[in-house]
Amino acid sequence: MTDRRPWFHTRPMAGAALGAILAAILGSLAPDWVLLTVCAVLVPVSAFLFRRKSAFFLLPIAAFAVLVRIVLLPTEMPDGPVASFVSALRENLLGNADALFRDEAAAARGILLGDHEIMTAAERAEYAQSGLLHLFAVSGLHVTILVGMLGKAVRTECKWLSFGVLTLILLFLCAVTGFSASVLRAAFAMIALNLSGLRERKADMPSVMCFAFAMTILCEPFAYETVGFQLSFAAMTGMVLLAGKWRRSLPKPLRGSLIARALIGATTAMIGMLPLTAYYFRTLAWIAIPLSVLLIPTMPVILLFGFLSVLLYGVLPQLASILSYPAYGAISLIAIVAKNLDVPALQIHAPHPFVIVLYYLALLLCSPLFLQNRRRPPWIGLATLAVSILLWFLI
Repeated sequence: MTDRRPWFHTRPMAGAALGAILAAILGSLAPDWVLLTVCAVLVPVSAFLFRRKSAFFLLPIAAFAVLVRIVLLPTEMPDGPVASFVSALRENLLGNADALFRDEAAAARGILLGDHEIMTAAERAEYAQSGLLHLFAVSGLHVTILVGMLGKAVRTECKWLSFGVLTLILLFLCAVTGFSASVLRAAFAMIALNLSGLRERKADMPSVMCFAFAMTILCEPFAYETVGFQLSFAAMTGMVLLAGKWRRSLPKPLRGSLIARALIGATTAMIGMLPLTAYYFRTLAWIAIPLSVLLIPTMPVILLFGFLSVLLYGVLPQLASILSYPAYGAISLIAIVAKNLDVPALQIHAPHPFVIVLYYLALLLCSPLFLQNRRRPPWIGLATLAVSILLWFLI
């Protein structure tokens, strides 16, 4: 890897993301005032951080592209041969999951295909109380594990061919999971990362996040209104802003360990989602961090054997049944933990939207984006964070 200028650079991609936000507001029939507030904060902050005209040159381009998508194309694409095929494929895979996993079909549907139709309210409450409900939202964790397992398998001497095959796999995953906002975000982020590696240029994570945001909004202009979209990008924001700095603060022998990466990833993701989780659900399953670290090793087993069995069941049902046993055992383990773990969630006061904006501004001020060349503690960011938490309980 050469340390040249990142292919997805922060300045222009941040401009594209801001343009996408502005276009989403202009194209919406009922603009969300919270999004207006966030946009009002991002514009001056981006001008301070990036200080490049290229970011602002891309604003009208990105805004025009998204507005064309909103105005000239329907919100829901009409049914055609491709849409009908994808829908039929998804239904067949859901039926295969029901036949293979039976009493754990609801969990298998959720983890593998992001479907929650047959999950009962009692099951949902159990997984939510134990903090394991996020495992059923197919997102960055699933995409990262699948790409990690399949990346070496599809690697060839032709890097572009490998990139193309991996991109098709990601698009297939988006299709079978119903093109949810969280999967689209994770897929576009992974495509940006793979393309950066393909060009042998260091990936810039804020740029990758901005690229994923802009592309997701281009595909689904009103996705920002969904809770899943907001929580997905909130988790990614926490990891992008804090994970790298926290990992570098560890002793060198621990930095690359799987446990350290899982613990830091789960913690920073929860920090990123904290105000929005409290705003929408008013609870916090604090046990989610240690449980996620302990149960993450089961996810590769579930995804690898689960997907293989579900895909092969229509052609080779006996082989698919054999392959489903490891995935069934791992899913059963997660279900047993969720049913028998009686740890009450913390009840949290819903924060005011102004406090949410101030909280994320504090995370930004604590991140290397704001303190690129400073080794002293981020006093401004920590003070802003303390003020936001104080106002959280006062307002």
